Amino acid sequence: MSFEPLRTDVCIVGGGPAGLATAIAARQRGLQVVVADFAQPPIDKTCGEGLMPNTVAALQGLGVTLGSEQAIPFRGIRFIDAGISAQGAFTRGHGLGIRRTTLHQVLVERAAAAGVQLFWRTRVTSPGPGEFLLGSRKILSRWIIGADGRNSQVRKWAGLDRGHARHIRFAFRQHFRATPWSDFVEVHWGRDCQIVITPVSPAEVCLVVTSRSPQFRLKEALAGFPEISRRLEGCAALTKDLGAVSGLRVIPSVCQGPFALVGDASGSVDPLTGEGLGLAFEQAGALAEALANQDLSSYPAAHRRIRRLPVLMSRLLLAMEKHAWLRRRVLKTLASQPPLFAQLLATHVGAFSPRDFGIGNILKLGWGLLASPS
Repeated sequence: MSFEPLRTDVCIVGGGPAGLATAIAARQRGLQVVVADFAQPPIDKTCGEGLMPNTVAALQGLGVTLGSEQAIPFRGIRFIDAGISAQGAFTRGHGLGIRRTTLHQVLVERAAAAGVQLFWRTRVTSPGPGEFLLGSRKILSRWIIGADGRNSQVRKWAGLDRGHARHIRFAFRQHFRATPWSDFVEVHWGRDCQIVITPVSPAEVCLVVTSRSPQFRLKEALAGFPEISRRLEGCAALTKDLGAVSGLRVIPSVCQGPFALVGDASGSVDPLTGEGLGLAFEQAGALAEALANQDLSSYPAAHRRIRRLPVLMSRLLLAMEKHAWLRRRVLKTLASQPPLFAQLLATHVGAFSPRDFGIGNILKLGWGLLASPS
């Protein structure tokens, strides 16, 4: 049986949050959109499952509102290391803890309601230059968007597969039936790893351990964190550990001809920044605007601007991971000056610009680092 070619304005390869957000944003601007993914929803992925306030706002801009039965709010970030505890509260809005599968299902439903054509368990292939198949059906699209993750096939088709991930780390995630003991996301620092704890419901917490070893699982990590182990004593594990590879990767170019990249296909930041999804959603808006204008030339500059601070924060957090003396000094400084931590966090999530952070705060932070005992 033969089929007529499927014609559309935008074909998005990859139906994860980045692809769906781009699809919804493009539909909001009147474009016809097809999304294809070989997986079947809801698609799961290892992540800390905490959405920063800027990410929550971006979702609302896409027409996605999360109810109390789907997500639980948190009001800031707490760093804990060897008896030092520093916390920063968000100055505007709140974050949300939500299961990755719940978030994906909500985005799938919103995309369908917006008129996106969704093809699950379907591959997009390229049998020849400029030719694309959706399954066995030819697809004719003005734009081909790669939202297909860190090993993007679209990136290879476009000749954009340059740049290598640095600071490779490995993350493993598991959920436990436990009443959240804090309305902050907690980042616990150890000698060889970090454990991030996010409340995702009134009776469930998400734990992610990140280290440089692909064999280092949460069970082994908890041996070095007796306080967390005590809190989880008697709490049932609700999921098996799910792993993923992470790394800081900068892609030199994110556009070429009819191709553009978004989300992890366009580069990644360290997971401790908590900004993977936030980056994807902000990139989705910028890319959809360029597509609506039928000119991708504005997207690379917007992409660089969106990534600038998260990449800088990745490098700071990786330096703290590598150098215990630096980590202790940073945490002692932030613990002694909670308003400074709050303003740094506000800058990180886009509530303040770096200019708003101010030279005074930079000097406070610098003096604190110099004056704090290691």
